[in-house]
Amino acid sequence: MVPVSFYLLSLLAIAMLLFLFRRDRKIISRLLTGLLIWFVYLIILAQTDVLKNFELPPRIPLLVVIPATVLLLILVNSQLMKQTIRNTPLFLPIVLQSFRVLVELLIYATYQKSVFPKRATFEGLNFDILVGLSAIVVGVAVAKGLIRRRGILLWNIAAMCILALTVYSFISAYYWSDFGASAVRLRFVEFPYLLLPSVLLPTAIFLHIFSLKQVTRNTV
Repeated sequence: MVPVSFYLLSLLAIAMLLFLFRRDRKIISRLLTGLLIWFVYLIILAQTDVLKNFELPPRIPLLVVIPATVLLLILVNSQLMKQTIRNTPLFLPIVLQSFRVLVELLIYATYQKSVFPKRATFEGLNFDILVGLSAIVVGVAVAKGLIRRRGILLWNIAAMCILALTVYSFISAYYWSDFGASAVRLRFVEFPYLLLPSVLLPTAIFLHIFSLKQVTRNTV
């Protein structure tokens, strides 16, 4: 059930993005094309031994997380995105971050299967579940006008700091601990577990960037 959940949660993440862009067919078309190319790239990458090399520099951040983040930055800063950013309710990208509660529960379930290290769960250095839970409260408060530009900005910055700590918890566990020396670490760079850094993490990053673009464009 755990492996299947990675696929289902990734589909949910993609569905959220499609919902966010539901009024612009051009963005949806580009997103779907980009996703197709991205998954072909991931499949090819997973078939090689490149990601199975756990020597420094870390391959997952360099070949998966950073490229995905750069592509999303290009998308959110494109001229095509301006109208969508302007017309999207401020609370929406925040509320969508609540999917991270499911992500954290899945990470914990994967840890119980001895695939992920304890350090990368909410029993270790991963506090990202707090972001997912707070997203609901903050999103509702924004919708009711109780939180405005500065509050949204501060919440995003705090949440991104927590996300950075989560990323560190994985990197440190795989590269600087006894867990990284075990054979089970190889499963992290295979499907479906590879969907965590290649789809779920970039989705969270994108929603933060989208929300920050909204508040820095003086849309409140």
